[in-house]
This record gives sequence, structure tokens and C-alpha cells, in this order.
Amino acid sequence: MTNSSLLEEILDLEINTSSSHCPLCARNNSCGNLLSNSNTEACWCTHSSITFSDSLLSQVLDVDKNKACICKACALKHEP
Repeated sequence: MTNSSLLEEILDLEINTSSSHCPLCARNNSCGNLLSNSNTEACWCTHSSITFSDSLLSQVLDVDKNKACICKACALKHEP
């Protein structure tokens, strides 16, 4: 294994295990539940128009499940 491929694996691991990054696209998931307690608005994911289908949730790797939220863009892109 080359140093560059090892570095890529480490960076992927750091992104995939970060609670602030989407496990599907690795972008910031803007999770309102992770924000400070001074935030009075509910997280975007609790809005009734947002759904997380089984087919969407099944795309999350087992190692990433229950560690980070899927971002709004991915949720909307996979709406039924």
C-alpha cells in the first residue's frame, strides 16, 4: 500500500465517522440536533415533508450506521 492510498483511507475514515458529515456524500449534514442548546428550531429532518425511506437508509454502510445523519440534499434526492 502506498502512502497516498493509506492517507486516502485515513481521510475517508475520518469523514465517514464524523457526526457532522453525511455518510452518503461526506458533505456537512447541517444536523440541528448537533448545534448548541441555544437553537430553538427543530432540526430540518423532523419536518413532515422529509422522509428517510428504507432504500435510502440501506445505502449507508454498516460501519457508518447510527453515527451520522444523512444530509438534506441526499434525503431530498432520494424521496419516493
